[in-house]
Amino acid sequence: MSLQTPLTENTSDEFMDALAHPGQGYRVVLKNQNFLALWVGQIFSQIADRIIFVVFISLIVRHFGPGDRYSSFLYIAFTIPAVLLTAIAGVFVDRWPRRAVLVSTNLLRAALVVLIPWAADATGGWAIYLVAFLISSATQFFVPAEAATIPMIVGKKSLLTANSLFTTTMMAAVIFGFALGDPLINLFSLNNVHWAIAALFLLASLSLSLVKTPPLCQMADGVRPASNMSEAFGRFFEEIKDGLSFIKASPLVRNAMLKLALLFSAMVALCILFISFAKTFLFADPQIAARKFAYIIAFSGVGMAIGAFWVGHSFHHARRGVMVFNGFACIGLCLVLLSLVGHIPQKDYAFQLPNLTAGFLNLDAVRFTMRMLYTYTLAILMGIAASFVAIPLQALLQELIPEDKRGKVFGVQFTILSTSSTLPVLIAGLAVEQVGVQTMFMLIGAPILIFGVIGLYKRLKAGKKHVSVANW
Repeated sequence: MSLQTPLTENTSDEFMDALAHPGQGYRVVLKNQNFLALWVGQIFSQIADRIIFVVFISLIVRHFGPGDRYSSFLYIAFTIPAVLLTAIAGVFVDRWPRRAVLVSTNLLRAALVVLIPWAADATGGWAIYLVAFLISSATQFFVPAEAATIPMIVGKKSLLTANSLFTTTMMAAVIFGFALGDPLINLFSLNNVHWAIAALFLLASLSLSLVKTPPLCQMADGVRPASNMSEAFGRFFEEIKDGLSFIKASPLVRNAMLKLALLFSAMVALCILFISFAKTFLFADPQIAARKFAYIIAFSGVGMAIGAFWVGHSFHHARRGVMVFNGFACIGLCLVLLSLVGHIPQKDYAFQLPNLTAGFLNLDAVRFTMRMLYTYTLAILMGIAASFVAIPLQALLQELIPEDKRGKVFGVQFTILSTSSTLPVLIAGLAVEQVGVQTMFMLIGAPILIFGVIGLYKRLKAGKKHVSVANW
């Protein structure tokens, strides 16, 4: 049975009305039932994704010890499908019913999560990387389908607000996903927590099944369906080439993607470094650090949620280029300051929140030190800055890319993001064992700070006279 039901004439009229009367503010976009269903599905899916990562890291430390290179291998397992499949997936997203893709990918990930206990016990833990690879492969079809669906169900003038809300909730999911990883492992045990993750993917599928999308663009007049596999693959590679040609022909699109690739590469490499950072400066026990490093990422998620809400609420008329370079400069500064954490006392000024008990749920007491507070504050500021980079750039891409090319172009985009992060992740995992995490923060942060400051200076000096898109 098809997951995509036919749209009625009234449904199409609803889409046309929504596009003809775009609103401003979060209240208006949340009145759009299709966007609301997509948004709720994203929340469950993102939380499940984050919890999975904490569980995988905990399993890897259990099987292989605290070496940072094994955590790097996990990122590689997640990244290889992104490099190989995302552009391919983007082409199919332009042809397949988007709702069917959104629902089926979450159902598949729920089924794969059930394999985690087997993966942990098989081959001495090495099969963990296989399950991570398969889950990531399914995700590569979900991501471009989700990105291409947003502009189909909201008006152009609401894109910034819709993307801000999506980024806000994505970062909220980062907060709850990474923060819930440790207590859920304590509650269900590392061997049974996969059932909770599978349930979240199933809830995502249920919500996404309610999304109604307008019909995809029809094939051009005179174009017939492919008669054989050879012709189908020929057209397939032509469409990937078409996506690449569009990016090459549009300097604004290309530059926006390169900036997003820089941001994404830095953030992914930092996730590896945060594991080493937690073991070196925050927690003495590597097993505890392997789970609680996620709190640093969670606090950066708090910052991104704050920043995303701020952008969507107050920066509709701000110059996007100024926002982007301000964000880069702030990220670089935070990393330079984070490299100085060794000068902050670790044992002095420690204080502790009481443990929380509610029925069957018992959460351990939360202990903070000045070093933790310093780290978490910088993580929040870095998250705010990242939202000032990501949201304007992504909104610009959705405005500039035609609807019939969004799937393939976003597929190429996510491939660029994944490919650009692979080498930094591998280098971060190996180099941190040689030079230390403080040096790595400085090596990453200083160039980003310089890039942001120079770009901001040039943007302010140039004004708007050399800009081909309003507000850039």
